[in-house]
Amino acid sequence: MSFILRRISTTKTGKQIIRDTALPGDAITLGREGSNTIHVADLAVNPHHATISSADGRTVRVAASEGLGFDLNGRSETIADIDSGAGGELRFGGHRLTIAREGENIILLVERIDELSQSSKDVDEAKAFSLQGVMLGKRMGAWLFGLLMLLAFLIGPIWAWYSYKNVNERPDGYHADSAWLSGPLSSAHASLKNDCQSCHVEPFVAVTDKACVGCHTGEHKAMSMAHAGAPAAMLLAARHPPGIGEKVLAGFAKTFNKPQGRCVECHTEHEGAGPMPATPQKFCADCHDGMSARLKIAGHPTTLADAADFGTSHPEFRPLVRAAPGAKLVRTTLSKGTVDYNGLKFPHDMHLQATGGVARMAASFRGRYDFGKKLECANCHRVEADGVRVKPVEMERDCAMCHSLAFETVGGVTRTLRHGEPDQVVADLTAYYRSTPPGRPLQLGGMQRRRPGAYAEGQVYNIYFNEVATRPSRAQDAVRAVFSKGGACYDCHTIFAPQTGNSWRVAAVSQTPRYLQKGWFDHDAHKETECADCHTAAPGSKTSTDLLVPGLRQCRDCHVGEGGARVVKVETATESPCAMCHEYHSDGGKPWLPPRRAKKNTAAIANKPLAATYSVSMITGTGGRGLYDVTWRTPPLHGARRGG
Repeated sequence: MSFILRRISTTKTGKQIIRDTALPGDAITLGREGSNTIHVADLAVNPHHATISSADGRTVRVAASEGLGFDLNGRSETIADIDSGAGGELRFGGHRLTIAREGENIILLVERIDELSQSSKDVDEAKAFSLQGVMLGKRMGAWLFGLLMLLAFLIGPIWAWYSYKNVNERPDGYHADSAWLSGPLSSAHASLKNDCQSCHVEPFVAVTDKACVGCHTGEHKAMSMAHAGAPAAMLLAARHPPGIGEKVLAGFAKTFNKPQGRCVECHTEHEGAGPMPATPQKFCADCHDGMSARLKIAGHPTTLADAADFGTSHPEFRPLVRAAPGAKLVRTTLSKGTVDYNGLKFPHDMHLQATGGVARMAASFRGRYDFGKKLECANCHRVEADGVRVKPVEMERDCAMCHSLAFETVGGVTRTLRHGEPDQVVADLTAYYRSTPPGRPLQLGGMQRRRPGAYAEGQVYNIYFNEVATRPSRAQDAVRAVFSKGGACYDCHTIFAPQTGNSWRVAAVSQTPRYLQKGWFDHDAHKETECADCHTAAPGSKTSTDLLVPGLRQCRDCHVGEGGARVVKVETATESPCAMCHEYHSDGGKPWLPPRRAKKNTAAIANKPLAATYSVSMITGTGGRGLYDVTWRTPPLHGARRGG
């Protein structure tokens, strides 16, 4: 035996739809609450009105459970036993429950008999207890809400902008056009929070480049020198073919007067307090990935190599080098065996050995200089005050503590040869041998008689006077010794012997301050790394012509692409987008950080010359007097004094 719930619905055309549902169990509940087995949505029915059960599968007992009864065949009852074979009709509010039997099943037929119940007036509880009756209609409410939005987010902001368009700075308080803000300004523009019109010059017109360069003048250009100097057709041909989505977006931008290539396409604002985010790699890769082929097809061949991701697709570095003595600087692909002639003789391997004469000398100086048990790279190569690049090596500051040019001590003051001035060296040595006698023997006291003639040959005073007579000619021997093999100058410099009308000459020294013109490298950011970890060829270099600039392989030991892509195993991966090393604006500063915000290395600023070298520099003067006709390789590009 089981209960079958049967519901009859009548359509607008009068057609009846009958639905039967089997009810589990021998007892079911009926009421207004939705948890009942038979749910009757009528306010005249209690939440839990009655329980319907059958013990023998034929007789049905109906018992009211909350005080209100029910009508059974016209009589009011609270409990009743009904023979399902004979049937019966019960009324609960405006609903009728008919009990019947079909085979082994008891049929419970529920149907509405009153079009409007006297208690509920044919409304459900949600409507009966809502405020809908006292509220405005949907149409009127929609019109009022639309007018309110128009006033708050269009008319109000326009009025606020118009009221303060000629004011340099607005007063504190709420301004209606702040409703249009998509987020707070970055820290660089935080001072402009009350000066919206400095950027948003015209209403309903996107921010133009003119508004940006009105403040960012001088160093910041609309484009870098390399891009600004290229023909517009070449720049357009370099870009990758746009997809369907990009074409749609470009169409919308054109429609709303947002031309491509504006400053704000990269330097987005109103994205939260803090520094502006770095330019994403996609901004560069959109052109430089496969660019050489596209430019060749368009008739604009280029020598630039394609680049898409530093971890997987980046060309080898191309530093500026001097391929032969006296040759011009050329850009060449870095490879094993690349040479750079700087005019010096310097074996790095000898100076970096853990044992040997150089290491023993460094150990003996530990109390006077910042030396360890052996020489380190930083003992001679010192970082600039801003921590970015390495200073050119200077004799007085970096070499004189070991390679002394002293030749005489007068009254406790040491005289040294003039470094970088060969003619002055010759003059000083000549004057020294002409103006000073040889050391006086003790046998020749001030009161001893001097005997002339051949009688005194071979005696002490005769030997002394012969030395005095020949001493001026010894100057040439001393000069020759200084500039010859084993001399103070020869071991480090290329020497040219005197020719007709010329004196001794020294090959010019050219120390390159920046090998990689197109990339940025910050030594301060790598101060926790040992120099030899990147300059791997330095410990084994026997000649100064070896180019010790690290290659792409050394950088990829730590740096991977923007998304972590790599071609070699990296233990500590640093995600490196294009903007980490390459600048777009020609301001010479760190690619995505304005120079005024660059962190200063205070330790490097306090890096003064060693105290023990003061006596040398006071005699020889500073190193900026054209040492050996020295010419520093200063490239013509703007901002060459900055960068890696």
